[in-house]
Amino acid sequence: MNPDRLAPEIRKAVLSLPRIPWHIKSLFPISRLMYNIGARTPLDKGVKVTKEVNDGVEMMIFTPKNAAPQGAILWMFGGGHWAGKPKHLNSISSKVVNELSVAVFVPNYRLAPKHPFPADIDDCFKSWNWLVSNAEKCNIPSDKLAIAGHSAGGGIAAALAQRIRDHGGIQPQAQCLFYPMIDDRTAVDHSLDIKNHFVWNNKVNRICWNTYLNPHRAGAKKLPKYAAASRCENLSGLPSAWIGQCELDLFFEEYNIYARRLKEAGISCDIHLVKGVPHAFEVMAPKEEISIQFEAAAIDFLKKSLGIS
Repeated sequence: MNPDRLAPEIRKAVLSLPRIPWHIKSLFPISRLMYNIGARTPLDKGVKVTKEVNDGVEMMIFTPKNAAPQGAILWMFGGGHWAGKPKHLNSISSKVVNELSVAVFVPNYRLAPKHPFPADIDDCFKSWNWLVSNAEKCNIPSDKLAIAGHSAGGGIAAALAQRIRDHGGIQPQAQCLFYPMIDDRTAVDHSLDIKNHFVWNNKVNRICWNTYLNPHRAGAKKLPKYAAASRCENLSGLPSAWIGQCELDLFFEEYNIYARRLKEAGISCDIHLVKGVPHAFEVMAPKEEISIQFEAAAIDFLKKSLGIS
């Protein structure tokens, strides 16, 4: 992909990012380590961090130090379904806690290849049920709950919204999706390989999806329910959505289509498009104004959706 297409303020940060050799299986442990180091984000002041283990799933919990939470968000970290850690969300979680006075719960869900689908969404569904069951105990209003996620975590969040809807009970008021990875069929479009997208290209995407879906394959005629959010035929009854879009992202077309389908199903869907940026640009250039505005748009959506004054 032509570097001239990158927005000037983030070009240096993107081009200096080393390519992680995800496509070489023998180097997978090194690739995961490289990602986990590079995806670290700082924790802001004013936030208390604790951990809770429920039914074998550990959650990192971010809460205001000096106030009762006015709501809560279950937030899924990214990493292609095979890397990532809850602490990678330190920055966005602490910003949300400080600005909205809510609690953020980040499940440490299991990862492929050791734990392919449905391990991750099962863990996140358990975490949602724990949050709903313990909201009153934690002094959290049960009508002010939302779900969110970045990249693969955004894909999990979208699929989790579908699963929660189908299960019934208390529903999230919103789903906040940062450049979500939601359609396995992108991986089998070989015409995308030659574009060699920044950060995350389609060759890596194909390996990732096939590893995650094992024993199923990306692009299969049929997949298990909730394996890829875009496969869901009925999007009615889902919570309102915010989708953060990156113009130069491999996933741009798939989440743009998903946003359109949500609207066609009668679901409110806010779109925040940033031109000239690749996947996860705000993590690479957090101090640039376009990154600050990107996260601010998501936080404003959550504020309005949860009715927080």
